[in-house]
Amino acid sequence: MGIANTEQAEFWAQMAPTWRELEDRLEQVSARPGELAMERAGLRPGQRVVDLGCGLGRTTLELASRVGPGGSATGVDISAGMLEAARERADRLGVANVEFVHADVQVADLGTARFDAAYSRFGVMFFTDPVAAFGNVRDTLAPGGTLSFVCWQTVFDNEWMLIPGAAVAEVTGSLPQMPGPGEPGPFSLSDPARVRSVLEAAGFGSVDVTPHNDHVVISEDQIPEIAATSIRSGAGREALKEAGEDTRQRALAAIESALRARVQDGQVRATRGVLLVTGTA
Repeated sequence: MGIANTEQAEFWAQMAPTWRELEDRLEQVSARPGELAMERAGLRPGQRVVDLGCGLGRTTLELASRVGPGGSATGVDISAGMLEAARERADRLGVANVEFVHADVQVADLGTARFDAAYSRFGVMFFTDPVAAFGNVRDTLAPGGTLSFVCWQTVFDNEWMLIPGAAVAEVTGSLPQMPGPGEPGPFSLSDPARVRSVLEAAGFGSVDVTPHNDHVVISEDQIPEIAATSIRSGAGREALKEAGEDTRQRALAAIESALRARVQDGQVRATRGVLLVTGTA
């Protein structure tokens, strides 16, 4: 059993209100990769599926739809605030075949052979002990159960993150502090070889890691909103955490300027690179 992921628990507890506010904008970059990973899970009606790092619950409800009737989806997240929003969403939409569990996947007892499939959309890159966490996931899957998740390639494969980050760095005079190799963070599983190594050490077989590259398309009129989102999340948020209002406003203007410099035919096309990963328990 691994150690509790205390630092990430604290971070995501703080981020929950912001994530709720920014959800629609964040969906613009996360939705399509998440759909691709869900398709690769091969879900069928009647199955039991767990959504790892389910956040605000949107993916859990989609999983519940795919395994109904007769199946169920369980969303697990380290942030109680995220789960509060997820439960509100399920209640509002009248979805009955879901439940949400507040748990740290590294150490929680999720049950043995309880699920037929495990899924995650950008929720598995934040483990301090990924082998322990994925080992826990393998234990909660029935023999032959499927793991399917999507994670980010490097920042250089993701201009939608790189452009705002570079613009902020020009204002602050330093690059945003990034986690070291293997440390929890958005790019901790960006190396396909490391992904295979972690999953195989956790007991998964038939591991497949498939890169997928496309573009995030931003219309010109969305640029101010995208810039505002960029300084409230990810590397931009970290770089400006201690900054005064003047610096924040200059960073905002720099991001807008960098995006406008990329406009062609009324839109910005920024690269998006992910890894689609599957394995078998």
